[in-house]
Amino acid sequence: MIKFFRKIRQNLLIKNQTGKYFKYAIGEIILVVIGILIALQINNWNEQQKIRAYEITMLKEVSAALQTDLEFLDRNIPYLENALNSFCKLAIIKNDITNSKDSLLFHLEIIHEYGFLLNLNKSRYEAIKSGGMDKISNLYIRNQLSELYEEKIQFAQTWINEIFRAELFNKMELISKLFYVKAVSRNGRVANEMIIENPNIIYNNKDFDKLLMTSWPLSQTILRLKSIRDEMLDLKKNITQEIK
Repeated sequence: MIKFFRKIRQNLLIKNQTGKYFKYAIGEIILVVIGILIALQINNWNEQQKIRAYEITMLKEVSAALQTDLEFLDRNIPYLENALNSFCKLAIIKNDITNSKDSLLFHLEIIHEYGFLLNLNKSRYEAIKSGGMDKISNLYIRNQLSELYEEKIQFAQTWINEIFRAELFNKMELISKLFYVKAVSRNGRVANEMIIENPNIIYNNKDFDKLLMTSWPLSQTILRLKSIRDEMLDLKKNITQEIK
C-alpha cells in the first residue's frame, strides 16, 4: 500500500500536480500513523494477556495452598476440641469420686499427648507480594489476601507461639509433678505411658487445679483457627469465580 502511494506521488511530481501530491502525502502519513497505532494496540493487548496469565497462575497456586491449609485446619480443629473436652471432663471428674479410674486415665492421656504448631503456607502470598499486589486485578481478593496473611494468620501465630505454647510447657511440668509417666515400646516406637498410682490425688489438689487451668488458651485458639478457616473458604470461593 505504501509503495502504491509512493508511485502515485512520483507520478504527480512528474506532472507537477503539487496540490494532489500533498493530499496523497497526507494520506500516506495517516496510513503510517494508523499502522503504528494498530501495532501499539496489539502489543498492549499481548502485554495484558501476559499479565492476566500470570495473575491466573498465581491465583491457582494460592488456591492450591489454601486447600492444603484447609485440610490441615480440618484435622487439627477437632483434635483441639477433643483436648478441650477432656479438660472439661476432668474438671467434672475431680468433683465426683464415683467416676472410674479408666475414665480418669483416658482423659489424662489425651491432655498429656496434645500439642499444636500452626504451620500454614504463606509462600504463595509472599510471591505475589514480591511481584506486586497490583498484579491481582480483583481489589476484593487483593484485600482478602492481605487481611488473611498479614493480620489473621500473623495474629494467630503470635498468640500460639507466645501464649498457647507457654501453657503447654506448664501442662507438661504439672503432669510430671502429679503423675508417673514412663517410656514404653508401642507399635515399634517409644511412647509415653501414664501411671496413676493414686487416683485420689486429683481431689482438693492445687496442682491438679493448675493443670486444668492450663486449658484456658484452648478455646480462644480454636476460635481463631475457625475464623481463619472461614476466611480461607471464602477466599478460595472468590478465587475460583475469578479464574472462571
